[in-house]
Amino acid sequence: MAIDRQKQRTLLRLTNFGADTEKKITALSVTDILSIPGVTVTEIHTITELQDAIKGHRVIRYLSGGTDVKPKEAVKEEDDHGHEDRDCGSEDIG
Repeated sequence: MAIDRQKQRTLLRLTNFGADTEKKITALSVTDILSIPGVTVTEIHTITELQDAIKGHRVIRYLSGGTDVKPKEAVKEEDDHGHEDRDCGSEDIG
């Protein structure tokens, strides 16, 4: 999954502002964030979400929109008698 454009733009704005490490981003106060030239309300929200993700060690999950939920196992197909569909292995006994 690709990184959301808004998150990319906000991350670029932060790095241009000098907040180019996790430590610097989490250290940003509201006053610091508001002093970023041209910062929008959406970007402020994105920055605070990023700060929370950094603190929770979930940066990649946040940026990619991923989850830790594993996909369900494939449902085994059953024949008409309720048995798993499998090769019976009938071989010539000779």
